[in-house]
Amino acid sequence: MTLTEVRQFLLELDLRPSKALGQNFLIDGNILQIVVREADVRSDDVVLEIGPGLGTLTAELVSRAAHVFAIEKDPRLAEFVRKNFPDLTLVEGDATEVPLPYCDKVVANLPYSVSTTVLERLVEAEEKPRKIVVMLQREVANRLVASPRHKDYGALTLFTQLHYHVTIVHIVSPSCFYPAPGVESAIVSLDHRTPRIPLEPGAPFHELVRSGFSHRRKMLRKLLAEFGPTEEDYHAAGAAPTARAEELSLEQWIRLANALNRGTTTIS
Repeated sequence: MTLTEVRQFLLELDLRPSKALGQNFLIDGNILQIVVREADVRSDDVVLEIGPGLGTLTAELVSRAAHVFAIEKDPRLAEFVRKNFPDLTLVEGDATEVPLPYCDKVVANLPYSVSTTVLERLVEAEEKPRKIVVMLQREVANRLVASPRHKDYGALTLFTQLHYHVTIVHIVSPSCFYPAPGVESAIVSLDHRTPRIPLEPGAPFHELVRSGFSHRRKMLRKLLAEFGPTEEDYHAAGAAPTARAEELSLEQWIRLANALNRGTTTIS
């Protein structure tokens, strides 16, 4: 959809793009095709799109997938999508709150205002999508692919990498959207995987990580005291009690959570 077409649709809808809702409409066909190619939507895929807007990406998904679910918060855009794509299932509401439909893949230009919250919901869902291809702020993309000891490495990194292999596919200029956002964007691909070290059922991984990153510069000995880890537990994880959260790899966090879960001082 070109800039002229987007402006015309917005005029007809009497809609001014909302910064609060993160409404930045894609106007670059090349970027659209990169997203479509990376998503590799097949005829038997059930796909979820979050924030379909004016349907630029929606049209591509509907033409390829077995079925498409779409979540749209803006009532005027929801009506536009309902009218122009009668075969998809539209969920009108906030993607941070409504139940997420089961899907094989998520393909979306995520509204910046909710991108982190929506991602957390997706990667922590009981039934996780096989693949997620999204456009979001480059800053968030950097957090998703970060490595230990990097400033971008944090809880979101670990929650995502626990279940997904993450790749930044393409950096997207603000000029590819209308209105142009104030930051660069990135196309990110998440492919579902099983971690090398399995997380045991009931292991307090998420609780540990959240506590560990609640004060990045403090030692884990202080931040994780409420969980009662022993010196042996830290040794089992290959970590020191004096370490800081950003120093531990995903595997070390998993080992520590497993050790606490079992109440044991050794691991195989």
